[in-house]
Amino acid sequence: MLDSLTFIVEKLCLLSNFKLFEFKLTDGKRKESGCQERKTHSHAPLTLQRGDLLEVPRTLFTHFGIYLGDNKVAHLIPDIMPVLTNDKMIIKKVITNKRLIMGCLYKCATVRVDNLEDFVYGSNILVNHMDRKCNAQQPFPNEEVAERAEQLVGTIPYSLLWNNCEHFVTYCRYGAAKSQQTEMFCECLKSIIRDQRSVFLSVLLGMIYIVCFGLAASTTLPTILIPFTLLLFISSKVDEEDKDSKYDLSLYKRGDLLEVPRTLFTHFGIYLGNNRVAHFIPDILPVFTKNKAAIGKMVTNNRLILGVIAKSASVRVDSLADFAYGSEILVNHMDKLCSQPPLEGDEVARRAEKLMGPMTYSLLWYNCEHYVMYCRYGMAISYQTYQFCLTVRKIICSRMNAYLTALCGMGTMLYLGSLTLLNTVPTLLVPFTIWMAS
Repeated sequence: MLDSLTFIVEKLCLLSNFKLFEFKLTDGKRKESGCQERKTHSHAPLTLQRGDLLEVPRTLFTHFGIYLGDNKVAHLIPDIMPVLTNDKMIIKKVITNKRLIMGCLYKCATVRVDNLEDFVYGSNILVNHMDRKCNAQQPFPNEEVAERAEQLVGTIPYSLLWNNCEHFVTYCRYGAAKSQQTEMFCECLKSIIRDQRSVFLSVLLGMIYIVCFGLAASTTLPTILIPFTLLLFISSKVDEEDKDSKYDLSLYKRGDLLEVPRTLFTHFGIYLGNNRVAHFIPDILPVFTKNKAAIGKMVTNNRLILGVIAKSASVRVDSLADFAYGSEILVNHMDKLCSQPPLEGDEVARRAEKLMGPMTYSLLWYNCEHYVMYCRYGMAISYQTYQFCLTVRKIICSRMNAYLTALCGMGTMLYLGSLTLLNTVPTLLVPFTIWMAS
């Protein structure tokens, strides 16, 4: 089994040969940025300094290590062997692909010291290439970098995304364990999830799944829920550089009621002036932390959905661009729908500011529309909730639904092949009740 797994992974790597997580430069750019790239040869040793950060490209990733001097390199690499044996001679041998793959699966790795040739494995070397990317953090002195690497030598837990060889070297050289390969992978994954084509593809796969395995709860629910969840994660494509300049602040006055259309609903807020909007939005983060800096960041879809489920929300102040999220803004559109005259602008803004902070949330009975309607008109109502309840009532309390329930009841009786009080009474009463309510 292990041989088969190793063979498949090796062949996939050879066939794909995609450098997804490697920051590649052309030769000209490398020369301009001062990066050193050399290939190891037995007759031409590299002129490396103790504490240098080394990078070597592999098939699907880039491997990292810290040069310790005397042709030795410390690097973090998955290895299953320390779990199976304490024989140091066996563990010290060059790690094979089998040991590496099993180490990844078992989340076991070691910071080990190998000679330069074993570490490089015939690939090119980039020396201190990471210094150009980490402009915000200056590297430690080389001797301190090497000492930090030597202190971590031994067996440690491994995570392909959260504690890999790049985390090890960035911690040793810069004091902060980061991985640009992980960040690029996560960004790539997010862009795939947020792509509208993912929704269409999931719907198509769901329909194929239903056709192949029949119409059942196990096939229907994923077909509905997965595309719906992906739809919620689709982000508006807003150019970050032009986001703040897109909206003319002179068009908005203090106390204005703002509306922005979202995928499945309309979001509301009160303009407070100076590019600030108060709005009531579900947010799960205040339940878990009191860190104001973390809570102050723009609410993501994950935080919003979990906040709706947990019925946790807060009235918060964001910039106009963060509130609108790339959508068109309607100003005081509710004045045409509401028979109640609006309050003065300063009074509206004062009411909005007074309600700042965490509040209990209800998707139907107290949402962002209830909040702005209370602030501007003095009564907490929601036209979206009214329209939703009206639609649901029309669907449930319709003559067509009465016919369908009667048909389902008859079908159930025929399927069971018996006429009992337990199946006859619902078959008669439910359609009759819906018919009378329609």
